[in-house]
Amino acid sequence: MKKTLLNLLFIFITLISINVNAQTTDTGKRVFQLGQVTIKGTRDSLKSNKLSAASINLYNRLTVSQALSLLPGITLTAVGPRNESAINVRGFDIRQVPIYLDGVPLYVPYDGYVDLARYNTFNLSEIDVAKGYSSVLFGPNAEGGAINLVTRKPVNPFEANVVAGWLNGGYRLNTNLGGNLGKFYYELSASQLKRNYYPLSSSYIPTKNEDGGHRDNSYSNDIGVSGKIGFIPSANQEYAIGYSYQHGTKGTPVYAGNDPLNSLSKIARYWKWPNWDTQGLYLLSNNKLNSTNVIKTRWYYNQFKNEIDSYDNSTYTTISKPYAFKSIYNDYTLGASLIFENTDIKNNNFSIAGHYKQDVHREHNVGEPIRRDADNNFDIGAEDTYQITSALKANAGSAITIGGALMRNNIQGA
Repeated sequence: MKKTLLNLLFIFITLISINVNAQTTDTGKRVFQLGQVTIKGTRDSLKSNKLSAASINLYNRLTVSQALSLLPGITLTAVGPRNESAINVRGFDIRQVPIYLDGVPLYVPYDGYVDLARYNTFNLSEIDVAKGYSSVLFGPNAEGGAINLVTRKPVNPFEANVVAGWLNGGYRLNTNLGGNLGKFYYELSASQLKRNYYPLSSSYIPTKNEDGGHRDNSYSNDIGVSGKIGFIPSANQEYAIGYSYQHGTKGTPVYAGNDPLNSLSKIARYWKWPNWDTQGLYLLSNNKLNSTNVIKTRWYYNQFKNEIDSYDNSTYTTISKPYAFKSIYNDYTLGASLIFENTDIKNNNFSIAGHYKQDVHREHNVGEPIRRDADNNFDIGAEDTYQITSALKANAGSAITIGGALMRNNIQGA
């Protein structure tokens, strides 16, 4: 009953937003430029390296992983038994092609991966992909390129975009509200993508771990809330503070194959994730010192919490056998970056970038002490690009990374 009322409410709001003509077509003007990472030495003008909100909506790509698979050179993959969605960029996985949101790293401290299926596309204006050539200005771990998810920025005094839809086994709800008041602007976004199951073919032959019909334990529910406030005191300055929250739950379908070499065929994994949560706070700034010198900064704090419950059997009621457990992660990342650009020399761009990032990982199974790892990394790079002709550039860069200040300890009494 509650779900029906919520769906009707979203439809009602949608009709209102259409009647007041508050919903307008997405254009390049709605790109949050402060959240872009612009590298002068790359061919940013290539449309194949950018995915606009219009293209994402046209092909109905609801998650970031689904959207990225539209671009050439990108392959959709799955990471291990954790039912995580990821991508490869020309053979490099996301540990060598980091994912950013408005220039802020998204990958989790534990192993550098991030489940891209947990992030919806509803509040994005575009997705930028740098592949092949890798700039040192991105910072560490960008050997194969980088991917930046850029959120929306309003252009009108008031804007509203509301969508509700039904999926096979679930539904989607999303709302974007924003306004540009001259020197100030704001953007708010809320979304939910829920699936109770995904269907199997009617000709599917039941196996030991799957009886057909609806794929067992294939549910997911992802709720995202984000917002930002921007201030533009002059044509040479812009500041924005943003917050994002992501709550996810999902199940991991049990391996239903019969491959004798697959370890999952020996002991079935009855896993559920009651929470896959992230939240982050960030501050971005862009200061044009004069006509040829610019300083850009990013300051951020991200928190990552999740829990995986491993059950005894397909009833998902008890956790008592030796292979069953309840594992909890409680991680956070603290970081900052600064980029200085100089264009004193005609047709030349010189940049210096500094990045600092501290990753802290804390984990324990219920009844065990908390184990803590911390990793600190500092990276500084310099890059120079000279435009020889309209079609030819010369680029050189160098970087050094200082890291591995690893600290491990156990905290008793968990």
